Amino acid sequence: MFRSFPTFICAVIAAFVFLPNIGFAQSFQTQSKHCNNPDASAALRVEACSWLIHSGDLPDKGYGIVYRLRALAQIEDGQYEAAVADLTQAIAYDPKRVSNYLERASAYSDLDNYDLALEDYNSVIFRDPRNADAYYYRAGIFSDRDQLDMAILDYRAAIRLNPKDSYTLNSLAWLLVINPDQAARNGKEAIGFAKRAVELDPADYEIWDTLAAAYVEDGQREEALKAYLKAQEVGGQERIESDQNWLSENGYYSGAVDGIANEATTAALKACIASSCQMYSEYY
Repeated sequence: MFRSFPTFICAVIAAFVFLPNIGFAQSFQTQSKHCNNPDASAALRVEACSWLIHSGDLPDKGYGIVYRLRALAQIEDGQYEAAVADLTQAIAYDPKRVSNYLERASAYSDLDNYDLALEDYNSVIFRDPRNADAYYYRAGIFSDRDQLDMAILDYRAAIRLNPKDSYTLNSLAWLLVINPDQAARNGKEAIGFAKRAVELDPADYEIWDTLAAAYVEDGQREEALKAYLKAQEVGGQERIESDQNWLSENGYYSGAVDGIANEATTAALKACIASSCQMYSEYY
C-alpha cells in the first residue's frame, strides 16, 4: 500500500468537534480515528469509514479520502472488488491523486484483471511521469505477458527514478540474464545491477542467485559458483532443497533432495555452470 492522509482527517475531526450537537461530534471524532488507524483491524476500519460516508457530513475532498481509507482496509481484508468500487469513487472526487490509481491497479491485479491494472498504471505515468512505482509494477505485467523488451524499458525507467530499490535492480538484472532472446542478454550489465542490489539487500538469497546467473552469462564460472553457494548459505535448507530439486529435474544431480549441503550438490552446480545453464530461467 502507498499512503493514507492523517493530516486531512485530523482537520475534518477538528471541524466537527465544535458542532452544536456534542454527541454527534464525539461520535464523528471516534469514527474518524478508527477509520484512519492503520493498527486497527480491517473490519473496524471498514465499519468506521462506512459510518463517516453514511453520515453525509463530509466535505467533497473528505469523501475522496475516506473512500480511499475504506478501500485500503478492504484490500487488507481481501475484498478486492469492494476496494475497486471505493477507489473508483475516490478517483471521482479527486482525479489528480495518483495514489488512488496505484491502489486500484493493485486491486485489479489481485482480481487477475491485468488489462485494467495496466490502464491505471498508464494513468499514473501520464499524470506523474516520475512515479517509479508505476513503472516497476507495469514492468511486472509486461514481464508476465512475455513482453520483455517493454518490461526492461520500464525497469530501467524505475531505476533512473529510484536507483536504490533492490527489487527493481534485481528484476532488471534477471531479465538481462534469462531473456529467451539470446541477443538481448547482457551478463556484464546484469552483474552491475545485481551487485548494486546485493549491496542494498545482502540477506535476499534470490539476489545472490541472480548475481550467480549473471556471472554464468558472462562466463565467470568461479564467481558464479561462489554466488550460488552464497545464495544457499543465505537461503538455508529451503533454498538448498530447491536447488537440488531443480538440478535433479534437469539431469545434473542424482543425490537426496533433502536441503542438506553436500559435495554432490556442489558438483552438480559446477556441472550446471560449466554447461552455461541458467537455473530457474523458466521463471520471469
